[in-house]
Amino acid sequence: MSNCNGFEQSAFTASLSKKLHKSSISIMQSSFWGIDIHLNNGNSTVHSVKKQLCSRRATTSRVFAMSSSNGTTFKMNLNEYMVTLEKPLGIRFALSVDGKLFVHALQKGGNAEKSRIIMVGDTLKKASVSSDGKLVEIKDVGDTESILKAKSGSFSLVLERPFSPFPVHQLHLMNDLDILFNRGRVAIATWKKNILASNLQTSSGSSGNSGFVTFCPKFLTSQGWNYLNDQHTNGPPEMVKHAPALLFGPLVAIFSEEVAGNAEWGYGSFPLEEYVKALERSKGELYYNHSLGMRYSKITEQIYVGSCIQTEADVETLSSIVGVTAVLNLQSTTEAANWGIDTNLINDSCQRCNILMINYPIRDVDSFDMRKKLPFCVGLLLRLLKKNHCVYVTCTSGFDRSPSCVIAYLHWMTDTSLHAAHNFVTGLHSCRPDRPAIAWATWDLISMVESGRHDGPATHSVTFVWNGHEGEDVYLVGDFTGNWKEPMKAIHMGGPRYEVEVRLPHGKFYYKYITNGQWRHSTSSPTERDESGNLNNVIVVGDTASVRPSVQEQKKDANIVKVIERPLTENERFMLAKAARCVAFSVCPIRLAPK
Repeated sequence: MSNCNGFEQSAFTASLSKKLHKSSISIMQSSFWGIDIHLNNGNSTVHSVKKQLCSRRATTSRVFAMSSSNGTTFKMNLNEYMVTLEKPLGIRFALSVDGKLFVHALQKGGNAEKSRIIMVGDTLKKASVSSDGKLVEIKDVGDTESILKAKSGSFSLVLERPFSPFPVHQLHLMNDLDILFNRGRVAIATWKKNILASNLQTSSGSSGNSGFVTFCPKFLTSQGWNYLNDQHTNGPPEMVKHAPALLFGPLVAIFSEEVAGNAEWGYGSFPLEEYVKALERSKGELYYNHSLGMRYSKITEQIYVGSCIQTEADVETLSSIVGVTAVLNLQSTTEAANWGIDTNLINDSCQRCNILMINYPIRDVDSFDMRKKLPFCVGLLLRLLKKNHCVYVTCTSGFDRSPSCVIAYLHWMTDTSLHAAHNFVTGLHSCRPDRPAIAWATWDLISMVESGRHDGPATHSVTFVWNGHEGEDVYLVGDFTGNWKEPMKAIHMGGPRYEVEVRLPHGKFYYKYITNGQWRHSTSSPTERDESGNLNNVIVVGDTASVRPSVQEQKKDANIVKVIERPLTENERFMLAKAARCVAFSVCPIRLAPK
């Protein structure tokens, strides 16, 4: 649910008020309204063909994903989902002043809570009755009539998850004026139609001078009265700056199906205190909102970074306004399809605008894939810039992969420290680049020049893990412990787990454990025989960058390896610059004409 921006007000039309009083559906008494609400609408809801992904208590709820491969025209965005529930649903809905119908509360022990997917704040977009074959778009409370009226049966609901965490704990944090408003005890009649949200206006609004009843407390001020009395004012009501501050869009109504009087309502199966703490921890996090369109930032005269190109108009903007002549796209075709982007249309538009489109997909939220592909990606960027292109580097959100590519370019090609490059890009563009992946790829590039063995300071921190028995005396020995002569005592972490942390450079190392005086190898980590035929554990710290990286499945290892980010020595900087350019100029020549 989107928040009310301070001057977006809404109201009930006379027809909606009439609908609320003539319905045959009995709705629970709201603590906000203080009265029973009744709804009536002749619309029907229908069901859609679905592919079932999982089922939890099939008689209660089913969760589905939609596919367009079967010829159906129904599509869902990535932040939408479908769930099928048996009656009673156990959902209390709320209608906000901006016309959205969202989940206000879940009945404890009800079918919605048992589904373990529906959350407070999810907006109801479509609904269907399982016996029919078509989904109906939910536009107002009347559209939910068939769902609420039925006493039994199953219903499919399509809900939209908010792009940012919903402030559940703020639902009842309202002042006295707002509480009076939400209980329907303070109403103002007006003929000023522009205060209505567009989806709450009636089709008969153009015939006659019909009036409206508004329940919004923003107008209960001297400025509000002046605004309502001035029929010539068409702009947003500026008087709201001194009106009560609402934490989210004010609620017009709260309603549900008819339930027992002793029904308990909550916000899900999680403790509310834990949710509030999680919200506090998430402050400052970035949330991608696809509906906002393409967002971009200028990094240098030749480099722009941002979110995915969605429409032909975006291509026109990049070409005519920004001056982009090449696009380095790190988004996969599958991602684009999931977001409803027509890649063929975008490619054709780029060709018409004489923009060179290069697609080099990197898996989203996959640090290992980024680490392996980043050198080639930066090589592509360097080759484009050498041809005097103005390059737009993009991924789906513009938060991670594309800014990481630009930061790596500045770090490797311009002899800028990783810390300075990161601060420079994040200061110009709101993002959360994968800094550890860049550091990993940096050491992989240096290893490329050193033939896999680094003679400088440590590049990685390795936590060696031994799973044995409590009370054991455990030591770690290997190539890195004074050539097997200086065992390191392991720390007991509780239970059977023992750990030793060692800082190591790039390279391959053999090691073993000494437990109660006996030399043993771990069965939880890879093993290999040395030149003498002894069976040892083996660990390969880091990797070597490649022009054509092959992302293979990593071997199972109980040890934990973390990259060390530190200032590079002068020799390391030289080797990094050499390796990065070797990769760049190993890239096949780029055609100057779009294709």
